[in-house]
Amino acid sequence: MTIIASRRAWLAAGALLPLAAPSLAQGFPSRPIRFICPFPAGGIVDVVMRTHADELAAELGQPVVIDVRAGAGGLIGSQQLLQAAPDGHTWLMASLGNIVAPILTPSGFHPTETIQGVSMVSHSVSMLVVRGDSTARSLAELIAEARARPGQLNYLRAGNGSFAHMAMELIQRVMGFQATAVDYRGLPPGILDLLAGRLDVAVLSTGLVRQHIAEGRLRAVAAVGSTRAPELPDVPTLAELGFAEANMDSWYIAVAPRGLPAPALQRVHAAYTRVMGMAAVQQKLRSAGTIPATSLPPPAEVQAFLDREHAKFERLIREANIRAS
Repeated sequence: MTIIASRRAWLAAGALLPLAAPSLAQGFPSRPIRFICPFPAGGIVDVVMRTHADELAAELGQPVVIDVRAGAGGLIGSQQLLQAAPDGHTWLMASLGNIVAPILTPSGFHPTETIQGVSMVSHSVSMLVVRGDSTARSLAELIAEARARPGQLNYLRAGNGSFAHMAMELIQRVMGFQATAVDYRGLPPGILDLLAGRLDVAVLSTGLVRQHIAEGRLRAVAAVGSTRAPELPDVPTLAELGFAEANMDSWYIAVAPRGLPAPALQRVHAAYTRVMGMAAVQQKLRSAGTIPATSLPPPAEVQAFLDREHAKFERLIREANIRAS
């Protein structure tokens, strides 16, 4: 049976779930939780998951087992989730890549119509940076220079569909300038070229550039995120600078297969609400370089956010004619 056919079977079976809801509410969870990490072990998604897996296990009374299924920009992990029964015993920690990858690469499934948002977890803020010797000392000056020299400024692109790539595409479209992408196999060699003056601009995580900014080797002209970065509180957000449409958050959201029975969804979200309120969990998330979600919206609002993100990036990919690598 194909992935899509199996998902249809599970969704069709959902019509019978209300009859079983009382017993499910009493018996859930009945076995260990499989928590899929769709990106490599040791990466930020894996680290975020490990900040609170044990606390969730204690709340739910079952082990929460992290299952790393990395590859294809998050597609392999997403496909693993879609093959799972929508009974609450399988989750995935989603990030923007899980929205973008199925748009860029024919996958046979819709990235948000096949999942159920469970809980916001955290987000991180990136920086729009230029070289330390750049004449652009502000976002306005960067825009003016880029408009005056169409296509002559170079920016770091470490893979199609990456956060750094999508952020720069969005910034260019909203701010009305054109820069030239230079491709790298990973961020480290690109950062070295940025520091050496062979690149002009990039969007990079705050943790990667904070020390270089402190040393004057890079300059941050805007924070790319819905909030300022706690590590660089003096750098204004794109929204504060008049470009709210260019904002992008690097977010981390727990999701489950679509069709999850309401009692299971409510139980997991309630567990997340308690766990995310723990000071120790919040501190671990901050130590990981992310900003914890301390006021959790209900699952319906989480799902609506995911749907908006999909629409936003589907439009960007189409209008910018972005192709898979």
